[in-house]
Amino acid sequence: MSGKKKKKHGEEEGGEAWLLPYSDLMTLLLAMFIVLFAVSRIDEVKAHELANAFRSGLMDGGNGMESRDGDSPIELFPDSINPERPDSSSSKDSTISREELEKFLGTYELEYLEELKAKLEIAFKKEESTADMTVGIDMRGLVISLDNAILFDSGKAEIKAGNDETLSKLADVINSLDNYIRVEGHTDNVPIHTAVYPSNWELSTARAASVVRLFVEKCGVSPEKIVAVGYGEYKPVADNSTAEGRAKNRRIDIIILSEKYDNLEKQITD
Repeated sequence: MSGKKKKKHGEEEGGEAWLLPYSDLMTLLLAMFIVLFAVSRIDEVKAHELANAFRSGLMDGGNGMESRDGDSPIELFPDSINPERPDSSSSKDSTISREELEKFLGTYELEYLEELKAKLEIAFKKEESTADMTVGIDMRGLVISLDNAILFDSGKAEIKAGNDETLSKLADVINSLDNYIRVEGHTDNVPIHTAVYPSNWELSTARAASVVRLFVEKCGVSPEKIVAVGYGEYKPVADNSTAEGRAKNRRIDIIILSEKYDNLEKQITD
């Protein structure tokens, strides 16, 4: 009887021997899952912090994120410019409110550009070409738009005689500023194909270059702070399906760049 009982007890001990390594394995697995969960939570927090930092930089118009030492900013390229937000010249339906401009440019710069705009409008109030010149503000800065018809003959890029005075007065303003200047050439969507200008790209670029050359060679504008750009028909401000709309799209935009675009030009220069 006693032998049988001992044998039975031995069988029970042998049958339960697996519990110890099993419990150790479960403990190790639990510890591993806890560690993995903790690491994932840390990464999530870091990800949220990084996302918030980028979001703050974009929304408040700042120059970028703070560096690791918390002092100098790491500039974002191109700063707080939202690529999904079109310039006022890129679409005929695009309108920018003053609130949006103030948020992007900052109150100080927007007021500065508005003051400069008022001075230009007063300076050119008596000019006969005033009806063919408009001055506005968008995220790029102060935009002075000139009708191509008063500057160029159809299909040509040489500035008409007699228009030097208007451009010279604009050059005086440009010379008084530290901002970079961008001269943009624009056309309507009527195709051009000549030996000199195979497309509207070449024509618009040549016209912008003619204005830049006049500013630099005759008006003393520093060549380091001015650039010529040709957009062809691809940045309309009006509907090309009407004669009036096409006339508005044929233009030269002289842009006194805002601080953010100005900084971008400086980065390229440096």
